[in-house]
Amino acid sequence: MKSTDTSNNGWAVWFTGLPGSGKSEISKLVYQMLSKNGVKCERVELDYIRKQYVANPQYTVKERDFVYEKLADFAFERVRNKMNLIIDATAHKLLYRERARKKIKRFVEVMVKCPLSTCIERESKRKKGKVVAQMYVRALERKEKGTRFKDLGKVIGVDVPYEENPDAEIIIDNSKGSSFENAQIVREALDEYIV
Repeated sequence: MKSTDTSNNGWAVWFTGLPGSGKSEISKLVYQMLSKNGVKCERVELDYIRKQYVANPQYTVKERDFVYEKLADFAFERVRNKMNLIIDATAHKLLYRERARKKIKRFVEVMVKCPLSTCIERESKRKKGKVVAQMYVRALERKEKGTRFKDLGKVIGVDVPYEENPDAEIIIDNSKGSSFENAQIVREALDEYIV
């Protein structure tokens, strides 16, 4: 639903979806499109927040709850200070996104849907960096064979369910069309809510 907020506060657009769904790529493209059109905004990834508060991430339930609470607080403060935010964070629990929605009047959820099999295929090609390399492959092996991996916490989509929001303002299926085409769809849809 369209925001009725008439204050000078900023807005937040939260890109959510399974790891490997393409949400990061689409959020980057939308950020670039908005910036090119003169819309001032900032893009923040969950890893930025996590690094501020957790030295050695274990990706436990308690840790995830804490980090997502901090992300919601961070987003609220930035928006309250008239900054526009693009948030890139899986947020597998609806509760995490709803916490931010309750705090931020001009809030848009962009759910990037993608079949788990496609996410697994994409994720298996990633090199180690922000995420644990071969995350899905190893999580599936652990589930099937009981293999232990010291650096692998519970993986969303395999060990932990991802909670979809059928009422998200924008829902895009990133298994169809290119990331650029889907980013264009999202960018145009945002006109109704924030731009």
